[in-house]
Amino acid sequence: MSSLRISFVTGIVLFFSSHILTAQEAILDLYYSGNYKQVIKKSSGSIASGDTAFNTHYLKALSEVQLGMTEEAISTLENARALFPRHASIRRMLAGQYESAGDFVKAWNNYLYLVQSDSTDVASWLKLADIASFRQHYKQAIHALEQVLMIDSLNLNSLMMMGDILNRHNNSGAVIYYKRAYSIYPDNQKAAYALGNWYIQANQPHKTIPICEHILDIDSTNIKFRKLFGYTYYKAGEPHHAIPQFGDAVNMGDSTAFTFKFKGICHYLTVDFTGAIESLQVAVKKDSMDAEVHFFLGTSLATTTAKKEAMDHLDKSLELMMPEPGIESRIYSEQGNIMRLEMEHEKAYELYSLAWETDTTNLMSLYLMASILDNSMHRSKEALVDYQRYIDQLDLLPKPETKKSQSLSIRTIVEDRIVALKEELFFLDQ
Repeated sequence: MSSLRISFVTGIVLFFSSHILTAQEAILDLYYSGNYKQVIKKSSGSIASGDTAFNTHYLKALSEVQLGMTEEAISTLENARALFPRHASIRRMLAGQYESAGDFVKAWNNYLYLVQSDSTDVASWLKLADIASFRQHYKQAIHALEQVLMIDSLNLNSLMMMGDILNRHNNSGAVIYYKRAYSIYPDNQKAAYALGNWYIQANQPHKTIPICEHILDIDSTNIKFRKLFGYTYYKAGEPHHAIPQFGDAVNMGDSTAFTFKFKGICHYLTVDFTGAIESLQVAVKKDSMDAEVHFFLGTSLATTTAKKEAMDHLDKSLELMMPEPGIESRIYSEQGNIMRLEMEHEKAYELYSLAWETDTTNLMSLYLMASILDNSMHRSKEALVDYQRYIDQLDLLPKPETKKSQSLSIRTIVEDRIVALKEELFFLDQ
């Protein structure tokens, strides 16, 4: 009788085990066929009936993840973690779901558990670095990345992230990591862009040129690199080479203020004021608070008959930038030139005076003050005073500065004019 009872119990156990196994296989088939809703329904029923099998919980959580059901997945995984506390797959998925939910404290704790269980877990170290970086705990991020590089010195993600963190802190060591990442895989556009950008920031734009050429050889329609190439040439002092790159970016559909701004500035620098005006007028509509755009648009318009519009843009640039004395002085000089062309001699003289008062190294403004008094306003005595001030200030400059050909030629003109004015005033008995 006892033997029969044992056989009966064993039979029941085998029956239910077989039933559970069959149910799990059915759920697995549903999962691989992409029927995630049915997986959730079937596995939920099994769990409610007391199924504690790992696969049942895991497939339910996987399906919830696939459908973006983050809260439900977290709940399923927390229950599974209680059942399988040492199972790394549950921890990893749970950490990922907390990260997706933006709960970085719980995500951090779960990833930390994983690296404490296995210090060679590169994926978890990278996640810890990413979370620490987002929370601006940069020392923790660097520590995590160092662990990755100790395990795998060629890990691209770690090299890029380390470079980004150091670059954010203006640490020149960033270039070491960007270079290593780029050397491992030169077709990696993220590494190429980061390294190219770093060279520009470090005032070494010529080193960015071959990087852009390489990427554009394999991806000629890449707008991001077209813009970078244009900006590289601009920073390298080669605006004539920059213009075609910015032009290609525009033709490919780029409509950013950045592109039109620097395309316009490059046209200005190559003395193509029509092209400058065309691009800068687009840029100013896209960003009306950019002082540089207003300045270059104003100076370009000053070469046309649109003098009032030019003055308005120059005024706006002064209002926006609160510029350094040298820049402010130049703006006043540009406005003085406009007023002179408009035959508004008094206003022109006032603006040249402002240019001189703002920056007393701007000797050209002194010369223009004297010149307008002499040639346009015919106020010889006052002109003589300003001419002499120009000579006196020129003599105060260091000798290398006074040897510049422009300064020497203007000095000759001024000295000749001083002699002539003194003679005129003598004969006029003044």
